[in-house]
Amino acid sequence: MPKLKLHFQRFEFKYYLPKSKADKLIPALLNYLDWDPYIKELNTDFYQVNSLYFDNQTFGCYWDKESGLSDRKKLRLRYYNQLSNLNSPVFLEIKRKKDALVIKDRIYLQAANCLSHNLDESLFKLHRAQPDNDFLKEIIWFKKKNLLKPKLFISYKRKAFVGKLDKGFRVTFDYDIKTQSQDDFASKQNNLKEIYPEGVVLELKYNNVLPFWFQEIIQKYQLQRLAYSKYCNSLRQVRPWLDDNNYSLT
Repeated sequence: MPKLKLHFQRFEFKYYLPKSKADKLIPALLNYLDWDPYIKELNTDFYQVNSLYFDNQTFGCYWDKESGLSDRKKLRLRYYNQLSNLNSPVFLEIKRKKDALVIKDRIYLQAANCLSHNLDESLFKLHRAQPDNDFLKEIIWFKKKNLLKPKLFISYKRKAFVGKLDKGFRVTFDYDIKTQSQDDFASKQNNLKEIYPEGVVLELKYNNVLPFWFQEIIQKYQLQRLAYSKYCNSLRQVRPWLDDNNYSLT
């Protein structure tokens, strides 16, 4: 298995398109991209991404995005495909957004440590073992200061590709996006609602200059950039009253 990174810093742009257009776009991209090495190890052309998002009682992280703040961050637990047992790997992540720049850091935990009654204790034990780990301090402070608790589970399938020449250039297609309210890592996903069943979210991720060939792809397939948040769009599906309180600073 390819080594999983714990730190990312890159530009990210999103495009929303119908599945029919995505099916036409992928063969064109394969002239310049390879399948993600992680997918090459699987028997399918996708992997499953599962995330449990944290927020406070008044959904401050949601409103930071909806109000147009350019500098914001979210806390989430993330694992890939299915958890086989309580020793399965899970990542606790902080994703920071500064305009188009995304900075993501994460730590590795076992699934058993992510249960709501275990998580804080597990973090403090890690902190005692790694007192100089500044990111671990940030997680503990961010979670405690903002009274963050699990609020929303999101799951989707992802087709992922990396540049043939520039391995830092990455394109992903996220689809079959499903969500439900969830207040504990151990909860079962029995009430999932599908978000945009006919749609795909294309995410473009890169570190340097956007290559000319991809600019041609954008023009040829008439891709339209959008400010799309899986968390915000999913949260509105399970808590529709949030739309009644919509506001923006822009």
